[in-house]
Amino acid sequence: MRLVRIMALRQRLADKLVMPERLKDTLVEKWIKCWSGLVRDYTEVAVGAVRESYAHPKWALAYGTGLALLYQTVVNNPGEEYFMTQLRRNTNLMITVAPDQQNPVSAEYLLMLERAINQKKLRLLSLGICTLLWVDLFDEDDCTYPAICEYTKVGFLNFHERVIDVGFWKKYWRLNWKMRNYDVNYL
Repeated sequence: MRLVRIMALRQRLADKLVMPERLKDTLVEKWIKCWSGLVRDYTEVAVGAVRESYAHPKWALAYGTGLALLYQTVVNNPGEEYFMTQLRRNTNLMITVAPDQQNPVSAEYLLMLERAINQKKLRLLSLGICTLLWVDLFDEDDCTYPAICEYTKVGFLNFHERVIDVGFWKKYWRLNWKMRNYDVNYL
């Protein structure tokens, strides 16, 4: 019933809107035909999706929930600014503890991150739903032959060895895990 109403409305609009003679067989007419065909196709897809959702409500609920979850993971994907904020916060927490009472694992991880940042080797790769934090072999401003050569770059097969943290849902998980017991009571 709704599809019939939409088609009737579309036909009435098409009858009222007529292309002037001076614009026929021009780029403007082709552009209008292209966009009207695109709108027609997408309305048919939307109407078909609504019909399918009435026919299979459980599948529609599952797809809707999945799309909402995917949207939320994209929105809550942490970036470089969030990583630096979390790193500074954790470094400040570590500074408040005396060096002999610090957890050596937490201190070494923070030191490794600071060295990578200072050497400009720390890279972030956002994949939309998560962010990979990895250490490159060379400085980003390095112009020497080994840094430029394609054979000395980190390849796809050994890229996983260079990844040091994964950011997902507003949190860098390994940094959070390493800092869970950062003081003398780490045992």
